[in-house]
Amino acid sequence: MFLKRLILLFRTNLFSFSKGEFYAIMSAMEKKTTIKLNLNSLAVILYTSDLIPTKEGPLTNDEWYAIEKRIKDTGRDDVSSLIGMNREALMLLLDIDNMLIDKIVARSTLLADMIHSLHNLENEGIHVTTKYEDNYPSELYCLNNRMPLILYYVGNMDLIKDNNVSVVGPHVNNRTLNFATKSVINKVLEEERTLITCGIKGIDEYATRSILKMGGSVIMFVADHMLDKIRLNKRYLRDGHMLILCAVDPYAYFDVTNSLDRNIYVCGLSKEQFIIATNVNSGAVWFTSVQNLHYHWTTPLVVDASPYYNGNLRLIEMGAIRVSKDDLASPLDIEHIIMKNRIVNEEDDTEIDQMTIFEFIEE
Repeated sequence: MFLKRLILLFRTNLFSFSKGEFYAIMSAMEKKTTIKLNLNSLAVILYTSDLIPTKEGPLTNDEWYAIEKRIKDTGRDDVSSLIGMNREALMLLLDIDNMLIDKIVARSTLLADMIHSLHNLENEGIHVTTKYEDNYPSELYCLNNRMPLILYYVGNMDLIKDNNVSVVGPHVNNRTLNFATKSVINKVLEEERTLITCGIKGIDEYATRSILKMGGSVIMFVADHMLDKIRLNKRYLRDGHMLILCAVDPYAYFDVTNSLDRNIYVCGLSKEQFIIATNVNSGAVWFTSVQNLHYHWTTPLVVDASPYYNGNLRLIEMGAIRVSKDDLASPLDIEHIIMKNRIVNEEDDTEIDQMTIFEFIEE
């Protein structure tokens, strides 16, 4: 079915590949890969992913959504109609600026490279989904235009549900923070919910190892070194207790922007997020927590873990919900803890606009 649809696109006068190039690509696909992606998915991978090794830069999310809107305005339902459009068609049908046209035309020549890159992922056991596939997590829709267009994954996608819980904290942990984290994990296990972590050192690593050893399940959303994380967690992936997600090239190294974006995606996947500890303007945990208070991606729960973290108190003042050690040790489930403590916060009536602009933008 996939090949027939691509051939149909080729037969339109908008398709810019030569007949020889087209059938060479089709032949390679039939021999090398069992790709199960629709044409819209292939289009978004071709034009926006960093998966393809090339100097031709991908379209940004904003550029892609602008193109998507223009295509829909022309009466077309599928963004795959972009595949193979020549320069004249782009100018006539989409009425976009020349710089964007240049990017689209340049990326259009990379279809064979994209298929090769997808084949390499397939050999590593890594699957791909996009916002145009049925198995794309609907929980991420709350992020609107900030949701990832493409997801690479290994493991059990059924772990993604509407009641997942995430935990975040500093990269350096201690006995006090570990105790608070373990208390959160116990609640998650009692309610048979899945924990979401970022797979980084400190609280995330401790939480991941603890819940897996106790028979729980983890969704690890990484921003770099995905292959290393897969190798380290083969047993849990094989047993169905783990899912590893990534929104960038699985071969990518650390990048600050990718890390911050990943934190937002974790918020989108979480019904609640426990913040174990953070300091004001201390880094990614603080920055993402403040953003979340503004955009309401998930319910922020700040654990009363230690008096030495001034960011915890500040987040509570701005509207996050305080969770005490007694709350975590009580028979109350997470939902009832929120109901009990949210009433207290409403009485405090502290507004988020008390936050300074410097607290919002600084790392």
